[in-house]
Amino acid sequence: MSNKLYGFKSPNPVKVRIALEELGLEYDYQHVDLYKKENRRPEFLALNPRGKVPVLRLGGLTICESNASLTYLGERYGNLWPTVGDSDHGRALDLLFLEGSAFQDLAGVFFFNKVVLPRIGKPPDKERGEKASLKLEPIFKVLLNQLEDKDYLFGGYTLVDCAYGAWLPYLELDEFPALVSWRERIMGRPSWSLASQM
Repeated sequence: MSNKLYGFKSPNPVKVRIALEELGLEYDYQHVDLYKKENRRPEFLALNPRGKVPVLRLGGLTICESNASLTYLGERYGNLWPTVGDSDHGRALDLLFLEGSAFQDLAGVFFFNKVVLPRIGKPPDKERGEKASLKLEPIFKVLLNQLEDKDYLFGGYTLVDCAYGAWLPYLELDEFPALVSWRERIMGRPSWSLASQM
């Protein structure tokens, strides 16, 4: 098999695995245990010198950025992706850049507090979480405006939903019922149960 994903059970690798599942592409999955520093081994650093996951290999192509993987998959296969040149295509790129440049850093605070710190025996950083919550509110408004009364960001499910969806389980969304419903729809898809497994 020529397709391979190197990942870990954290949001950026999970989003790419969800995308592969949604697109129905065959691939091998290689778990890279970050706690055991398998990402620092020479054979992995040969794939990505930054030592980060995910790494997606499609034939002879290697992609090391999660949203680049989503964009490439969408534009290569044409599924779960707005038609290139349409206004929705521009909007999809805009939302992916927002996710990569701002959303994931803030959402990552919650992942770190809820998953990583307990794993290493440390308490959550409540102050950092509170600051992240405040900074997330404007982004939540962007997402709510995009969702309106739709099931997903563009009506039907797209790879942009993959990008945000991987972070949603870790966020405090009780004040945003529409985002809670969106999260439930994403997590109810078969791709989620497959991709979120180790």
